[in-house]
Amino acid sequence: MTNQQINQKPQDFTEMRRIMQDYVVMLAAPFVVAVLSHGIKAINIVVLSVIVCIVCRRIGEKALKCDFSSRDFSSLIIGTTFALLLPSTATWWMVASGSIFAVVVCVLPFGKTGNSPFVPAAAAAAFVTLCWPERMFLYSDTTAISLSKMLSQGNSIGSNAVAILEVLTGALPSAMGVGCTLALLGALVFIAIRRPKDSVPAFTFLLAVIIMAILFPRVSTGRFISVIMEFCGGEALFAAVFFMTYPSVLPKRMLSRALWGFGGGVVCMLMRYFGPLEETMCFAVLIACATTDLADRIPLAKWEKAKEENNEAAAVESVETVVPEEVLNEIPDIEENETAEEENTVEELSQEVITGETESLHDVIEEENTVTETEAPFITGGDSDE
Repeated sequence: MTNQQINQKPQDFTEMRRIMQDYVVMLAAPFVVAVLSHGIKAINIVVLSVIVCIVCRRIGEKALKCDFSSRDFSSLIIGTTFALLLPSTATWWMVASGSIFAVVVCVLPFGKTGNSPFVPAAAAAAFVTLCWPERMFLYSDTTAISLSKMLSQGNSIGSNAVAILEVLTGALPSAMGVGCTLALLGALVFIAIRRPKDSVPAFTFLLAVIIMAILFPRVSTGRFISVIMEFCGGEALFAAVFFMTYPSVLPKRMLSRALWGFGGGVVCMLMRYFGPLEETMCFAVLIACATTDLADRIPLAKWEKAKEENNEAAAVESVETVVPEEVLNEIPDIEENETAEEENTVEELSQEVITGETESLHDVIEEENTVTETEAPFITGGDSDE
């Protein structure tokens, strides 16, 4: 990999930094909820994860001799997002190993954050889940059961308002940053306002979750409770907000993004139904990331074709430069001067040709006269002899 492929262009760096700043705002509410719920444990896990990501990124970029592109806040976002997916009981080696995996495997080989084909935090969570599945879902030291565990066992929260309120506020055990539904909904509204095009996959992802929960409920207390538990339980809402909107994995076209997000939601629910683990959201996100190029190959819809044609026409019009009136007034003069010069050149050439022909004719006449004078005595002598 060359330095040209690794180094970020100024415009890429500025755009990525602006996007990551949006993620900082979006992560603020889940982080505050995590601190209020778990105290100093949440702060320690988040700080450790961020430090490991920054150090690994800096060492890797120094070794590759490329720009320190983690100044775009991407290391901060990767570390914080991964940490909020962990339980408060996570050990330091779980945090460190996941953060190292996110940077070394999912970022550095591709040069910069915008080139990564996977969501680093989701890949790190999947790695830790495979390595320590028991610890990954040990959300609490108490006997309380998480929503994802209840769903996997077919248990329901019931239909009383208190239970629903506990679900919305994150009172039940869960990963540190995914329990409070209200905080995540606020982040979803924020990204919908700031980056409406990028938020399309998040909404279609959640739409697929809702449809699957209605059609195939895992609880027997009604479809409404099934939607509440599937929507709020586990990491579906968190994944929709922070993973399905990640800039490096988004398809280019709007229709592709919508279908891609919907397909990701379907895969997430299928893995919930048939997967052996309590929560398999991270694996579903990685599968969706692997199908980004496939989503871009979906044939264009009629409105997309019309939009592309309009954009091409607008691009052609913008390329045509507006010529000032002074230049326009000078154009005829320039043409006249060029015509006059051409006429003068033609006249000079014709004069040269005529002159050359005259000189050659004159030379021929002189040669004939010379020949005549030379032959005259012989002719005269012949006459006298006779």
